[in-house]
Amino acid sequence: MPMIVDDFSLKHPDNRHRKRSSRILPLDSSDPMYIQVERLFSKNWRHGQKPKPIVRAVFKILSPDESLELYAIYKSQIQACNLLSRFKKGANEQLCFHGTQRSCALGDDNSQVFLCNSAECPICCIIRGSFDVSKCGSAHSFKRFGAGIYTTSCSSKADDYYSPGRSRQQHPGDLRVLLLNRVVVGKPHNRRHNAPHMNQPPSGHHSVVGLPGVDLNYEETVVYCNDAIRPAYLVVYGPQSLADQPVKVQKDSLSPPSLNQKPMTRSSSNKAHALLSALFKTPLAP
Repeated sequence: MPMIVDDFSLKHPDNRHRKRSSRILPLDSSDPMYIQVERLFSKNWRHGQKPKPIVRAVFKILSPDESLELYAIYKSQIQACNLLSRFKKGANEQLCFHGTQRSCALGDDNSQVFLCNSAECPICCIIRGSFDVSKCGSAHSFKRFGAGIYTTSCSSKADDYYSPGRSRQQHPGDLRVLLLNRVVVGKPHNRRHNAPHMNQPPSGHHSVVGLPGVDLNYEETVVYCNDAIRPAYLVVYGPQSLADQPVKVQKDSLSPPSLNQKPMTRSSSNKAHALLSALFKTPLAP
């Protein structure tokens, strides 16, 4: 029996109830990983000027063992390297967000679980074949830390890079999606200034982490090896709907009449009496 690399494998027993040919598996809202992903998304929405959305769905991304094995090998190599260098965090695997274009309705509901075949849909391309550092700059020409694969712990920053592409016309709605990825950060090289000339981290490091304060407002993590990252979850989110918001009682409706309001006159009171009596055909006490 062939070895199953980890629980993100298409062949893992826990993933057998997925739809045939599907690469994403919807998680129940009570699933511990759903809860963890939801917390990460909410906790790391740091843009105060952007209303915080809510997570509508989380899908586990499944990959072939051949792809997962390359990731596992790279992770083991970084782990061994850092043990020798006495870097205490080992492979330093982290979950980081990535925002990009979606040109289909993938994830809009539990029936939308099949990848589209459009070359203009990076979300589906990444889920199908993982990340490719050679694609860096195809959507955004500015490369803060050179040609690498960009992720961030800040969900609201990743949201800045989400684009619905043609899906807004074909599949109208307010739902948006982000990828949450497993990233082997290893020993990071921390920077506060832009370095667009870079194409790899400095010797002895395995990634570049941009720290906020000078050229950045929010953190970002960059890796330069395709096998340092694999997509793990598709996060579907959207604005708070009216049904989800608590009903706000207008204070004015519970407060006494304003002092500026004119009292009801005797004549207007008599007219109201007559009108109510006519409507209900019942005499009202004066």
